[in-house]
Amino acid sequence: MKRILYLGWLGFNNIGDELMWLLFRDLCRSYLPDKHYDVLPSIPGVDIHNPGPYDTVVLGGGSLLIPGYIDVAYQAVKKNKRVLIWGSGHDRQEYPALGASGKVTTNLAYTAENEATNAKLAELVRSSVFCGVRGPLSYQFLEDSGVDMEHAIISGDPAFLLHPPSPRKRGQESRTIGVNWGTAYNRIFGGNEEKVEQQLAEALRQLICKGYRIHIFPVWGPDREACKRLYAKLGNTDKVELDLELYHHDDLLDRMKSYALTINFKLHASYLSAAAGVPFISLGYRFKSIDFGLSIQLPEFVLSTGDERLGESILDRVGSIEKESEDIRRTISAEKEKYRLLLEKPFREGLL
Repeated sequence: MKRILYLGWLGFNNIGDELMWLLFRDLCRSYLPDKHYDVLPSIPGVDIHNPGPYDTVVLGGGSLLIPGYIDVAYQAVKKNKRVLIWGSGHDRQEYPALGASGKVTTNLAYTAENEATNAKLAELVRSSVFCGVRGPLSYQFLEDSGVDMEHAIISGDPAFLLHPPSPRKRGQESRTIGVNWGTAYNRIFGGNEEKVEQQLAEALRQLICKGYRIHIFPVWGPDREACKRLYAKLGNTDKVELDLELYHHDDLLDRMKSYALTINFKLHASYLSAAAGVPFISLGYRFKSIDFGLSIQLPEFVLSTGDERLGESILDRVGSIEKESEDIRRTISAEKEKYRLLLEKPFREGLL
């Protein structure tokens, strides 16, 4: 029996990371015979630094193209294990200034104390049987690090594999905005979540005055306190719902389909919105958020949390969604289908 280890940030009840593991597991069940394969997630207690028991090691979805995880996958290569990079991405807190070509104007490769990571990454990608990263900025990170780009593609994030929920009934125009709020402990563009929260609250008050209802929800346990604060700032309980339940992704998708749009802090809340076919505004708080917007051809709907006029920008994008909703939905659908085929490639071609 072949043993496959899936590497991810698992066991911490974060809906995005858990979701990507479940999508990988489900593809394994669809494509691989149970009697011949044993697929294990890297939950706490699993020694990811010892690749010995495994035939294949998969660097899965999430911001795993960072020194620690790169080293784990590199050690698996050195032990002659089969290695795949499946929808992983790079992240950092510095805002990526983009040039006219859409590429970051600075070199993204590690320097100084982590310079050795570049060489490990280059060998890791060269030795991998499949390397798909989630967006164009993660792809540029590989390029700047000296990776042979013939071995890498932009595969999209594994969340693009999600099946959309059944559509809402025709003629039911929604006036509800889903709002995901939370915390990254101020490790965000601008470094000030309180300021972002205040600007978000001001924008939501104006949207309430325009006739919208607001549904606030978290996607991770520690986000609940931030959601409570935002709810208290709005102070309009007739028009605002606070839901602190951490839903299974299928249940959250089903709720999202009834929204006119979503405004999301956490990255995978926006991915879930896209999966539900619902236009989104991403409160881009880190490098990975910009990567997402570019990957889905909708970068204008990712707003930096360092934007001094964030509240105005939110209202402007809501106006754009009101006018262009169907075009946005078509763009999302086309991008999802493209990435689904790429993410399924290692399963279809027997690379595991």
